[in-house]
Amino acid sequence: MNIHFNEAEEFILTTEEPRKPELFGFMNACLTLDSGNDAELFGAAVTSSSHLMVAQGREQTADGFKVCYRCAEKKVDLYADVTVYEGISAVSQKAILKNCDEIPVRINQIGANVNEVCYDGGDSIAKRLSDGSILLHFCQTKWQGEGQWNAVTPADFGVYTTTTHPWERTVARLDSASSWSTSAYYPLLIIEDKKKNECWFFEIEGGQSWFFEVYACSGHNTRFLSIKMGGADERLAFSKVLATGEEYTTASSFVYGVVKGGFDEAVKELTKYKRKTTVAPNGCPLVFNDYMNCNWACESRERLIGLIDRAAEAGAEIFCIDDGWQTEQGLWFPDDKKFSDGGVQGILDRIRSKGMKAGVWFEFEMTPVKLKDLLGADDLFLFRDGSLVAPWRPLGNFRSQALLKYLNERVDALYAMGVRFIKNDHNNNESVGTTIYGESAGEGLEKNAAAFLAFIDGLRERYPDLVIENCGSGAMRSDWGTLKHFSVQSTSDQEDYVTYVSVLTGSLALMPPEKAGIWVYPYPLDFDDREIGVIPPEKLPANADGERTVFNMVNGMLGAAYLSGRLDQMDEKNYALFKEGVTLYKSLYPFICSAYPVFPTGRKKMYRYEDNAAGLLDENGENLLLAVWNLSDEAREVAVDLKKYAMTSAELIYPSEIGDFSHEYEKNVLVCRFEKGKQARLFKLKK
Repeated sequence: MNIHFNEAEEFILTTEEPRKPELFGFMNACLTLDSGNDAELFGAAVTSSSHLMVAQGREQTADGFKVCYRCAEKKVDLYADVTVYEGISAVSQKAILKNCDEIPVRINQIGANVNEVCYDGGDSIAKRLSDGSILLHFCQTKWQGEGQWNAVTPADFGVYTTTTHPWERTVARLDSASSWSTSAYYPLLIIEDKKKNECWFFEIEGGQSWFFEVYACSGHNTRFLSIKMGGADERLAFSKVLATGEEYTTASSFVYGVVKGGFDEAVKELTKYKRKTTVAPNGCPLVFNDYMNCNWACESRERLIGLIDRAAEAGAEIFCIDDGWQTEQGLWFPDDKKFSDGGVQGILDRIRSKGMKAGVWFEFEMTPVKLKDLLGADDLFLFRDGSLVAPWRPLGNFRSQALLKYLNERVDALYAMGVRFIKNDHNNNESVGTTIYGESAGEGLEKNAAAFLAFIDGLRERYPDLVIENCGSGAMRSDWGTLKHFSVQSTSDQEDYVTYVSVLTGSLALMPPEKAGIWVYPYPLDFDDREIGVIPPEKLPANADGERTVFNMVNGMLGAAYLSGRLDQMDEKNYALFKEGVTLYKSLYPFICSAYPVFPTGRKKMYRYEDNAAGLLDENGENLLLAVWNLSDEAREVAVDLKKYAMTSAELIYPSEIGDFSHEYEKNVLVCRFEKGKQARLFKLKK
């Protein structure tokens, strides 16, 4: 990737040699000031403040460069502060605005603007907006339905031309407004130019509201696409008045770049970037968590002892007690009565005596009303326009020193009891934000998110051996700006291991594999059976042939396997398969932490139950770890075309007992013959 500047200090990213600088068309930041400047109909002629800006020069910084733009009419300075990463075809950018006027100025929108995407040598690309040579990849998400990728033409996305007028601007928008930053869409766009064999990518960091706008100018004569990206926007309940001399820096970072190749190559570059920029250590030891398809928060000593012993024997390194260890959510005191002899401390000691680290579940942001009486503080909660945000489950104000002191004391107490792992959840969101300190709701959302992450960073700095997971109600807040502060991310709360395949493969394009926590629950206790705590006899035959255990273990081999299920009720055949899978996973973990995801069969929708294959490829392209799934209910043959990777051999590495299955590898095509429905196998391929 190359960065080119013209005389006006506009810059573009390309995979090519420098072009004539006069081709650059726009500045590299977007700005709207005061309501009158962008009051036109959405998609009509552009009259925002950024068109009144003039570049003032560029300065080198310690890790990149900063370009200054000045608006004489409004007397403001706008800076595009860009960080460059050696060996990575991506940059990150923040926008900074300073009010140099004697009167206040209101920000209505501020972000980054990336131009000349899919530039085609000066020719119009109007027809290419619909002919399939340009594809926009974006990821939809919902609770238990995360990681669902779409690939559409710009025209199908909403960007198509209608006139020959030079002032035409055709635009489509993707956005999210809440602290659940990934509850509808993940803030990532990948634009694939098949004609030029190159791929652009754009990602917004931060657990707050965000938007993308994809647009083309000049009607049928449009020569390229442009991308506007930001978090501060009046359509997302953000506005801010800057006093004389005051500055505002965007809470979000905007990451973008371009590489030769397609979707896989773009994901590889993003994975490199995320591994380099993480704040918390990547990945964590092998965790057993007793919630999903297991205890379902119905905790007791009797339900835990057998699980602890079996998990330790199989090779788990952390055992996490999920929701149910505490007297009340938000107060975080151990419920010793529930665990009889020894209380919670006795359970933690049992975990440690078996050679595992102990963990517990938290939901730091959930702040019960009774905490006000306990602490005698009035600033514990988030309010918007005088009303409590989410009153049935109030959310904490992380700028409250009283709340921070209380939560730190509770963690200190648990740490003293031996806890070295915390799974943090975020089960209801702040909607558009809070006005508790007089800001707009959007700015309040930004500031509370920053304060929450500062709290998490403080825990990690105080206790370097404390591993913290980000759950976020499955993955409703899993943007990279948040995830970089945690060691692992729950990819979903999906309860069905077959449906999970689409979630986990799609999630590998969003986060480094070693941070992608994937549930592995081979002997499931269904939610409806949670009270009895025992798998009903009529449901046991589904486990008899071991294929459910194999399928679950294969799921976990591509990321951070997150163990669960009723191990204590397993028969010996399934337990042996489970132990074999755990041993193999631990041997593969160094490879997982350095390899990159590949998708030889593309990204599959969960509701289609299509054959699927996904894998991890090392940096040099010499070793490929590949999972192949038959998601149907019937026996079938699945052929996976691997010509792109040109491997010379394919070895089945799990399970060791092949069972009702056979395969062959010829001419770079792996043919898997599944003799039953809902089967999975794991392969290692070499050059």
